[in-house]
Amino acid sequence: MLDQPVADDIDLVTEYCQDPVFERFMTLPWPYRRGDAEFFVTEFVPHGWRSDLEYTWAVRIDGGFAGVIGYRVPTRSVGFWLGAPHRGRGTMPEALTAVADWAFQRGERELRWECVLGNRASLAAARKAGFRYTGQRPAEIPMRDGSRPEAWHGVLLRDDDRTEKDGWP
Repeated sequence: MLDQPVADDIDLVTEYCQDPVFERFMTLPWPYRRGDAEFFVTEFVPHGWRSDLEYTWAVRIDGGFAGVIGYRVPTRSVGFWLGAPHRGRGTMPEALTAVADWAFQRGERELRWECVLGNRASLAAARKAGFRYTGQRPAEIPMRDGSRPEAWHGVLLRDDDRTEKDGWP
């Protein structure tokens, strides 16, 4: 299930974002503090929805908070993460498919995805959701220090079938 993150999710956002994987692969502040989660849930997410610039959903499993998935309007790109206890169950490809369907219903013709080189979990989710691998190049979204590390990139077109494509690293 996807819905907006709420105040009751702040403790789990804080907890999950302590994972060292986030330091290496994510653009989130590091170290990640409760204040960062409060800002994310109470200011960043609502502003994104109001401004029509970025839509962020909580990913819920059996009603509990498991992670987030977002869609950035200006870049037509998706980003996502799951807390460690929820990884490896096929949840994120399902959530990614739901967000893709939503974006295409809005009139988008393509969705873009990228992840820092080595983030195989993100790569697997994009591949399973039917994205096509488009290559390795510097990241479009800068890291917290402003750098643009090498990243894997993919695209999903509105008319693409959603089967896994060959050619992924």
